[in-house]
Amino acid sequence: MSGTYSPGRVITPGLDQHVTDRLVLRTLDGAADLLMEELRSLPSVDSIHQLTNDSVECMVDGRLSEIAACSLYSTVAIALHDDFLRPLAQSGQDGVLATLPTPIGFRVGCDDPGVRYAVITAIERELGWINQPGSWDVNLTRTADGSIAEIGPLSWMRRFGRLERLPWSTTPLVAEVLVRLAKLQPGQRIVDPFCGTGTILLAALRRQPSGRVIGTDRDPRALAIADHNRQQLGGLAQATAEALPYAAGTVDRIITNLPFGKLVGTHHANRTLYAAALSEIDRVLTTDGRAVLLTEDKRLLHKAIEHQRGLKLVRQRLLRYNGATPTAYVLTRPRERR
Repeated sequence: MSGTYSPGRVITPGLDQHVTDRLVLRTLDGAADLLMEELRSLPSVDSIHQLTNDSVECMVDGRLSEIAACSLYSTVAIALHDDFLRPLAQSGQDGVLATLPTPIGFRVGCDDPGVRYAVITAIERELGWINQPGSWDVNLTRTADGSIAEIGPLSWMRRFGRLERLPWSTTPLVAEVLVRLAKLQPGQRIVDPFCGTGTILLAALRRQPSGRVIGTDRDPRALAIADHNRQQLGGLAQATAEALPYAAGTVDRIITNLPFGKLVGTHHANRTLYAAALSEIDRVLTTDGRAVLLTEDKRLLHKAIEHQRGLKLVRQRLLRYNGATPTAYVLTRPRERR
């Protein structure tokens, strides 16, 4: 494993410093509203508004540690204008850039060599930074939001540590979104029946440290990686989602990334798997339980839900990332079953 995990731990310099800065935070396409909701709960954050489907701008005036501990965004950047040196210099005085060790290493992501050279020269001359394309603290680039200066030490992996994964593992940001949709409460029993390398379980533990977080998977290789990643997770067991090792009505939350039938499994296999997994979810959920299921095999899951009378679909959320467009489905008990 190339990094370690500890709930709430942040890996970046200057966290105790007070900063005043306008920042652009990037999350998943389809999760900007969740990020905005979380930012509104932070005393140091104000002037929050959505820029695009996957980015939010806000004003931070407080300790950097507060916003750095939010796990629902992947990168932090400073919005730049035509006079790009001014916001960089200002941030270097009392903003996020003031928390970084000096001299700051940077790179300029620009296809035009003439423009790139001019920007590099100006930054080196005016700010005293060092051009380090292979090992940068600040990446000046252009996105759909305009020109930005991305802060490397505040990226998700630098804040929370890198996890060992498989090619089909749930990405950390997807896991964070699914966990928010689950509406976790203290002390709940939380299960991922397709836990893989444990990304969702770790996100659940980060969100609700008092939760009893448990995972099962049929793949011993994935479970070995989850065990390596977990540190503070509860039990991991080799089992199938069609036969969960839990008594009826004992699981408060189920959060999982179902096999899409692409990198893992097949559409044909999912016809049986989805129906059997939903039957088990119905069996083990408490009367006020909640399940959050992610898949791209959407018609098949819809069909399985329609035939599972003990579960009710209450919410759907479309996500877009890495060329995938899965939907997160939120299921609860029908009112008459509660």
